[in-house]
Amino acid sequence: MVFVTLSNISSNDMNPSKEQDHKQGYIIALVIFLAIVFIVWKGPTLQYNSMRLYFPDKKKGELRLEKRPIAPIGTLKEKAKATVEELLLGPLSRDLKILTDTDISLLRIVEGKNALFMDFSTQDIASFSSEYMTFKSALEKSLKETIPGTFHIYFFINGVLAR
Repeated sequence: MVFVTLSNISSNDMNPSKEQDHKQGYIIALVIFLAIVFIVWKGPTLQYNSMRLYFPDKKKGELRLEKRPIAPIGTLKEKAKATVEELLLGPLSRDLKILTDTDISLLRIVEGKNALFMDFSTQDIASFSSEYMTFKSALEKSLKETIPGTFHIYFFINGVLAR
């Protein structure tokens, strides 16, 4: 009889009830779930996982951000070329307008030491000159926010350094 009593006591002390098992499982699951939510919500995000393109607003004319789910890959030159090509295609939003009404194309990009030399071609310099500052600031801001690193950007129009 003593043996049975000791056996019953030891089995109750050593094995937790099924209810306690479930509570521990729920607590662990809740902690894991909260950790995942915290990481997704407050955790680090990749700044350069998409293109951050800037276009003029139709109403105010100031530059506004348009994100595109395209991650530029390759060298600095290849990333810059992809970003400029997307900018020249124009915005997807109807609230934004294209950078320039002038027909302009990217001739070439030359990569130097911490520098990008971009040569654009246009036939209508007179009409482009009025839009140049907006064009330049949109390109600079888009490139700096899309491509990681520190680099200088130099613009050439028809082979002539533009200021």
